[in-house]
Amino acid sequence: MGITYWIDQEKGITFTLWDGVVTAQDFLSYVRSLIADECWLPKGRLQLSDLQYTTIDESIDEAILKEAANLYASTLDKISGIRAAVVAGEAFEKSVAFERLITPFGPSLFVFNGLETACIWLGIDAGVAERTLRQLRLKAHSPKNL
Repeated sequence: MGITYWIDQEKGITFTLWDGVVTAQDFLSYVRSLIADECWLPKGRLQLSDLQYTTIDESIDEAILKEAANLYASTLDKISGIRAAVVAGEAFEKSVAFERLITPFGPSLFVFNGLETACIWLGIDAGVAERTLRQLRLKAHSPKNL
């Protein structure tokens, strides 16, 4: 399935969903696409990434995490001051490794075990976040995207 995102300009948040097996190529393509998107970052400078239903392919190693962090760092003027929450299950360790690599560049990124706690930290409504992520999941699984 890969990675998909949606930018809610009104609420000032980027919602990202990792679904199924995600490879290094998927991850780097997503980062390149996101940082090139003219709508990113919304005014609230918030980002919520849901990795609860993903399997991280072994191709995502320390070198790929560093490469992704450096891609974000290439947009230092944008990423400074971001508040980002990652909700991770199986991907928890690699998410924490990425947190360690990206935070020196300015964003506040924290990895959480649950969506509600992540939403509290971001100051957003968990119900809205859950509905948005569910819609992204449905879109990712729709027949036209398979």
